[in-house]
Amino acid sequence: MLVTRKPIKNMYLRVKPPDGHLEISAPLRMRTNTIEKFVDSRRTWIDQMQERMVPVNPLNPSDTQERHSLGDNWPPERRAEAKIRMTAQLSELLPRWTATVGRAPTAISLRPMKTRWGSCTPRTGRIRLNLELADMPERFLEYVLVHELTHLRASGHGTEFQRLMSQYLPQWKTLRAELNHYVIL
Repeated sequence: MLVTRKPIKNMYLRVKPPDGHLEISAPLRMRTNTIEKFVDSRRTWIDQMQERMVPVNPLNPSDTQERHSLGDNWPPERRAEAKIRMTAQLSELLPRWTATVGRAPTAISLRPMKTRWGSCTPRTGRIRLNLELADMPERFLEYVLVHELTHLRASGHGTEFQRLMSQYLPQWKTLRAELNHYVIL
């Protein structure tokens, strides 16, 4: 567990890949026992996050190990090739799903991401997608795209978001569970 004290008001806890170690940002004057109590109170969540980071790909375990060795060190050729493949896939997926969801992003960026498959900023309409999706079955790119487009209609992951996801992509929970077997590095 790495604790970094900063001039902040709140404490932040992160479970970091690939090994699931804890990183905590805490206010400068926060007592160590307060930090320890906070970690203990979040133990169930921490355990769940650490389990997700176990490098298990039931479809092809060697594939996960290969991606582990690359980590963030994407050679320029691999990055360019992945962007070309994802752009081609998105040119087919995006028109269909923007029509279905009724919202279109203002921009989509493709890049290696350490902890997420995708992200969305509803206020600006920007969507970011993890380049590792280029090396995975297309159904996962489709799921992440629909997930992020849905955030343009419903922020957060509450009941409205889940209702819309079930309307657009009824098998989304199965796809999410399959995708969570992969580890992002």
